[in-house]
Amino acid sequence: MWKPFLNHDIKVEVVLSRETILIMKTAFVTGATGFLGINLVQQLLDDGWQVTALHRKTSNLTYLKRFDVTLAEGAITDKDSLIQAMPEKVDAVFHVAANTSMWSKWNDQQYQDNVIGTRNMVEVALQKNAKRFVHTSSISAWGHPRHEIDETATSDAMDSPVNYNKTKYLAELEVDKAIAAGLDAVLVNPCDIMGPYDSHNWAQVIQAVYNNDVPGIPNGNAVICHVRDIARAHISAYEKGRTGERYLLGGQDVTFKDIFNTIERFMDKKESTFVMPNWLMKAAIPFYTLQSKLNGKEPVLTPEKYIELTVPKHVNSKKAITELDYKMSPLEESIKDSYEWLKQENLLGR
Repeated sequence: MWKPFLNHDIKVEVVLSRETILIMKTAFVTGATGFLGINLVQQLLDDGWQVTALHRKTSNLTYLKRFDVTLAEGAITDKDSLIQAMPEKVDAVFHVAANTSMWSKWNDQQYQDNVIGTRNMVEVALQKNAKRFVHTSSISAWGHPRHEIDETATSDAMDSPVNYNKTKYLAELEVDKAIAAGLDAVLVNPCDIMGPYDSHNWAQVIQAVYNNDVPGIPNGNAVICHVRDIARAHISAYEKGRTGERYLLGGQDVTFKDIFNTIERFMDKKESTFVMPNWLMKAAIPFYTLQSKLNGKEPVLTPEKYIELTVPKHVNSKKAITELDYKMSPLEESIKDSYEWLKQENLLGR
């Protein structure tokens, strides 16, 4: 009597296990080797998704290989490779990959990556019957409005001298065209992202403070978001976002002095007080341009970087808070988590 009962229980468990496997959601993620992409992959896996991660042949897979994902080699500028890599009827495509260069030397490649790459992605998503497409855009798609913006604001990106702004705006238009053709897509527009797995972006500021390499603080502001919150907002956009809608993902609106001083407090360093006037920073551009010609490296300061550092930006994220349940972590938490990760990975020193 007892043995059949045990066998029956075991069979039920097997059936439940199979059912669990069958209902797992599937995701195809571009930019999965990057800062935001890795954090999104981690949260998707934590939520029980099956993830296929696109990577280029030359990509550094060190961090991505820490996670249980299916690796798919390809490039967003190579449409045939996307057709091979993207699964049929995937639940969600998260198009995170982008060229964020702030150096005019890479303008042509940036157009190929951001505009043509997005065009390829939406066309393949339609061909593969993807159920939903979440496009990672940027606040930069609005250009440089001098007032607080929300999703109803008119973009002036095409008048911007910054190519990144233009290409992110044009990439959104590619998504809009695909929506008109039947793609179920949502767009999210993050601001300045900090957090674990960042070794190139705001991490450079933390490293500069750690190594006492800060000649002065830029006279501007940033809207700091925690990467965990941005990754979660991508998943919420899949779950709750309305087709064709854009969602601005803002954060803590702070001055660069606030950021540098907060980092210095974490490191028990004396707080810096010298804020560089804009004219002084602008005067340094020719020096860095000449230095770049001599060493062949990207200039520390380009005209594009100068604009991004000095033009104020202010964001209203009420729509994302209301519709996506978007959360915004404190500045201190964003900096602390980025700093602790850099320390853990031995990436703070020169």
